[in-house]
Amino acid sequence: MLNHDCITPLYEQIAQQIKQEVNSGCFDAQQRLPTEKAFAEQFKVSRITVRKAIQLLSQEGLVETKQGKGTFVRPQAMRKNLKRPCTSFTENCIENGMVPHSKLLRAGIVKVSEARVANGLNIPIGSKAVQIMRLRCANDKPCVIEDNHFPLEFAYLLNMDLENDSLYRILREEKKLNIIAGELVLRITKADSKVAKLLQVENGAPLLSMFGRTFHGDGEILHTCSQIGYGEDFDFIIR
Repeated sequence: MLNHDCITPLYEQIAQQIKQEVNSGCFDAQQRLPTEKAFAEQFKVSRITVRKAIQLLSQEGLVETKQGKGTFVRPQAMRKNLKRPCTSFTENCIENGMVPHSKLLRAGIVKVSEARVANGLNIPIGSKAVQIMRLRCANDKPCVIEDNHFPLEFAYLLNMDLENDSLYRILREEKKLNIIAGELVLRITKADSKVAKLLQVENGAPLLSMFGRTFHGDGEILHTCSQIGYGEDFDFIIR
């Protein structure tokens, strides 16, 4: 019920009630909301008042209006805390209440042809390394393409369940490795046709590209990691 005697404007009250319904699960992610007319009849206000409420919710990132289709609940943003390095994608999904899954794109012993990977592993270009490239998904939604290169001593990872298990879980719990964060470089990029198809985004969509390397033990190189993805449904905690 709206309080017409309250100093809070009616459109803010409506926005708050809709927000409560979304947060309580009355509306699922990507579900279309009732029309302005339906909300106006429900709250016994004008459509202009409802429109202001929807605009407020849109500014807050809770809903999005698609021309000619209606207003939809936006998927919950996934949060990635960069203040906590060495957190795996699997751990990050679980912290966000999502189910992690991976699709194996490539795995094997390869000759390193990319200079930044060779430099990151401290090996000459053309040397061999272990490559594990996966499409990482949260609640079955593609989120990021992750391309890891390990020294050859980690070839045993190729025998693991790379689609349903966490590499960091294996390294920490089974191999007892202390994983140490190294440098990390971020860049805004655009999806080419191949990336767009895998991540199910539009060609040219803005994405975040990351490249870094990780260490273990007394500073020995563990792997390099190239990632591309993390579109508009991600929030990054930097500080």
